[in-house]
Amino acid sequence: MKILHPTDFSEASMKALQVAEQLKGPLAAKLILLHVMEPPPSMPIYGDYWTQSLDEVVKKAQKEGIEAARKHLATLDPDAEHHLETGRPLDVILKYAGRYQVDLIAMGTQGVDSLLERFLGSVTERVIEYADKPVLAVRAQSEVKPIRHILVGTALAEPSLRALAFAKKIADALGARITLLHSLEPIPEPPLPIHMPDPEKDKTRHAMVEELAKELEKLANDYGARPKLIEAKPVDAICKVVVEEDIDAVFIGKSRQHYFMGSVTREVLERARVPVFVHP
Repeated sequence: MKILHPTDFSEASMKALQVAEQLKGPLAAKLILLHVMEPPPSMPIYGDYWTQSLDEVVKKAQKEGIEAARKHLATLDPDAEHHLETGRPLDVILKYAGRYQVDLIAMGTQGVDSLLERFLGSVTERVIEYADKPVLAVRAQSEVKPIRHILVGTALAEPSLRALAFAKKIADALGARITLLHSLEPIPEPPLPIHMPDPEKDKTRHAMVEELAKELEKLANDYGARPKLIEAKPVDAICKVVVEEDIDAVFIGKSRQHYFMGSVTREVLERARVPVFVHP
């Protein structure tokens, strides 16, 4: 197994590295550390204001920055493979993920802090969107603990089924247990009671819930997991179980991205205070 860890040396990245190192031994994984530096400004941006002196200052600062980053990178994990690149972080990360055929990309995430990022997504969100590999995303506010209890949120669709299979692989290696969660969207209450309850509709929903429970139980049994069915919005259900059952990591399938209005993936990344694995 190969784990790619793109780092910007932030607190979030350090926490992602902690999780990657926790996985490295039990999974017999090779860890690849990558730091990407943005390219320096070029003369055309500044036009007539660009002078030879300014050019020399920029080149010297770039050289010193590269050397400092190289030294810092080497201290993170002496046994890992280290790479330092200049370019757009998204492009370089995807290039390395493909070049090394990695099995997992482990990243810190800062969340979105600008209107542009709200539309386009953070670097981590865009890696999740474009990479064909599972991505581990860890926020600076996340609590990183030994992974003993895994929560898999499933929509009973292909991405979440792949997330379950990946969670099973990690759970077996770490000796962790799995809770398999499916949330049933609650029926919205009308603003005014404009009609009497319909017993037939209640029977239909009850039958649907029973069928879902059976399907979830069968799927959970196949993976040695404990099934849990909750009536709540998906993100609310995940965050509730994370707190109530002392969850150490969440695994979900990638949801369709709707950046301006948000997505289930984005909301889980923003609200769950544990490491989150997102499977394509």
